[in-house]
Amino acid sequence: MAALLFDPVEHAYTVEGRRVPSVTQVLAPLVDYSMVPRETLERARQLGQAVHRMTELYDLDDLDMDSLADELRPYLTAWIKFRAETGFVPETIEQRMFHPALHFAGTPDRSGLISGRRAVIDIKKMLTLGPSIGLQLAAYRELFAKNGTVIEDRYGLGLRADGSYRLVPYTDKGDWSVFLSLLTLRNWKEKNGHATAGESPGAAA
Repeated sequence: MAALLFDPVEHAYTVEGRRVPSVTQVLAPLVDYSMVPRETLERARQLGQAVHRMTELYDLDDLDMDSLADELRPYLTAWIKFRAETGFVPETIEQRMFHPALHFAGTPDRSGLISGRRAVIDIKKMLTLGPSIGLQLAAYRELFAKNGTVIEDRYGLGLRADGSYRLVPYTDKGDWSVFLSLLTLRNWKEKNGHATAGESPGAAA
């Protein structure tokens, strides 16, 4: 399989020099933050990135607790509580993947066993976990399948500022077909010179 490269500055995946859309870019038409102030969005983005990086370092046993910002500690408490109460041990951590037939890429947060069943988990720093997360997780499940791993269950995990968490299962069998429809639409728009979400007309995703 061709090598998948990722540019963290551009948040862009490339395979053999060709940019391929990410799962979140495919889902972008479902997300509307136009009513949210830009400063608020940027602050939420930075905090979300920090929470993801913190949990990653914790799982890799490489987190410096002494340097951890107070703002992040409740989210770490929630993550530790989730792992303790479910017995979850990560098998993959932020593993980048590419679908060679459908030409999209993504980085599932975690996979591992919950109640003896292999699951993919998407970590969110939020109170509500909407249905679009099910589409995201369905895409990740297919990425795992194309890379030789069968995923049985899909979960969204909301880490909260009070140190609690919410684990939400996603079971709608139609999620994958909806994601495929969005991917088909994105490919059509790109082919015909229409702007895709957050990009100028004719730009590759």
